[in-house]
Amino acid sequence: MSYFPFFIELDGRTCLIVGGGDVAFRKIRELLPFGVDIHVVSKEICESILQLRDSYPEQLHFTYREFCEKDIEDVFFVIAATDDEICNEKISEICRQHKILINVVDDKEKCSFYFPSLVKRKNIVAGFSSGGNSPALIKELRRKLQEQIPDYYGALNENLGQIRPMVRKVFPTEVERKQFYQSVIHRSEKLNRALEISEIQDMLHKSFT
Repeated sequence: MSYFPFFIELDGRTCLIVGGGDVAFRKIRELLPFGVDIHVVSKEICESILQLRDSYPEQLHFTYREFCEKDIEDVFFVIAATDDEICNEKISEICRQHKILINVVDDKEKCSFYFPSLVKRKNIVAGFSSGGNSPALIKELRRKLQEQIPDYYGALNENLGQIRPMVRKVFPTEVERKQFYQSVIHRSEKLNRALEISEIQDMLHKSFT
């Protein structure tokens, strides 16, 4: 069965991550830029995770002990990233009983959602999933896509978002707006950089003068 890629705002949401090793580190590293409030529960927490708190002191919280059921209170989703299969299964069962989203790393049968492989350029986010079948294949797909999406697309996307209300005023039809946006994108590709807002405004002004 395939899974629908439902994009949701996570800023300010609480995530519980059980486990403090390299696997947990990779999940935490990808989640932090989205504003998630992350609580890590583990008897031991690796240095890589500890160093992340230097950059995200308000989002990252540590509890040095084993998981207990009360840890899931008031959390939006849970990631079980321990090397203990029995513990991971227990976490999955508790989360399902309380209807809390749960991802058990490398065990798709115990997951209610899959952690996607991400490509991110500021507000542009693409997520890929194999339905838990082949993470290696999805990582290769992500690598290929990363090579194809220019780094400046994130800045260009933000600039287009700021100019959008003006574009809607100038061009009454969707066809006209689409043509204008395409011209901006093609111009950026030619210059191999994001057009500044002032440059987009100049193009907009020339289009109706």
